[in-house]
Amino acid sequence: MNRIVARISNGLGNQMFLYAFAYVLSKNLNRNLELDIISGINSDIKKSIKKKFKNFEPKYLLNHFNITSNIASKNFCFDGSFLNIYRKFLIFCDKFSIKKRFIIEHRNKKKIIFYKNYLAILNNSKLHNTIFIEGHFESSKYFANYKKELLKEFSLSKKIICNNKFENKILNSNSISIAFRADRYSEYIEDDLDLIKTNKTKIFEMKQLDYINRSINFFRSKISNPQFFIFSDNPKKIPSVLIDKKNIHIIDAYISNKAIEDFYLMSLCKHFAVGPTSFHFWPAWLSENQNKICVFPKDINPSNNLDFWPDEWIKI
Repeated sequence: MNRIVARISNGLGNQMFLYAFAYVLSKNLNRNLELDIISGINSDIKKSIKKKFKNFEPKYLLNHFNITSNIASKNFCFDGSFLNIYRKFLIFCDKFSIKKRFIIEHRNKKKIIFYKNYLAILNNSKLHNTIFIEGHFESSKYFANYKKELLKEFSLSKKIICNNKFENKILNSNSISIAFRADRYSEYIEDDLDLIKTNKTKIFEMKQLDYINRSINFFRSKISNPQFFIFSDNPKKIPSVLIDKKNIHIIDAYISNKAIEDFYLMSLCKHFAVGPTSFHFWPAWLSENQNKICVFPKDINPSNNLDFWPDEWIKI
């Protein structure tokens, strides 16, 4: 059997990017897609144990969607110290092999990522029966022609129970989804002791606030009586004194699963001031509102991928 095994890791947004890339690749190469939901997640958990994440609990989250791919057997997951060493050995050997076993997202010497047309250079004759995919592939250019299919893949598998107060307001207004990403460069609790990371985080957060204010002014000039719904991995950290409070709603109450409830509420919004986070990208990109307006910050990129922002979105 020819198969693709995608190594799932990081948060929901990155899990969706990797899945979308792997899904499109599997269709073009006519291979079964299987998901390694063990090794990447366990690696994130080990990092969390060593340096506790502030706002992120590593877990597999694609099970909340109607994805059609199977879970990979443990035989195809490099989980544990020994198998991880073996994985690194295979990756090294793969550089000299005619038949490739790994497809790893390309980075240049400066660790910058950009869209690469893997479909044009890959075919089954150059690949092992089982190939492994690693990376984020954070660009809609990889899957833009598969939106109809991905809408089905990323449809929620069951009704989401969330705070009715926010749900009703979003549904019954000219709602704009806004995201605020906290602790970008100091994601671990110990990083508070690192002044360089702390200062970079403060600058990043101030840039977001400037962008949020620009977005609010933009939508007020375009839409009648807009209502702004701000989502954040750390709602308490939003410095409300710097935000125009008129028609502003900070999402800060949850029933059970914050990530999935946020995703659901974001998807109900009619327009999007897309924040510098891969998580906020997806509800905006998947939205089927024919009249939606999506804007993104001119001075912030949440990824090292130069092709992160879709060409059709508005830069402000």
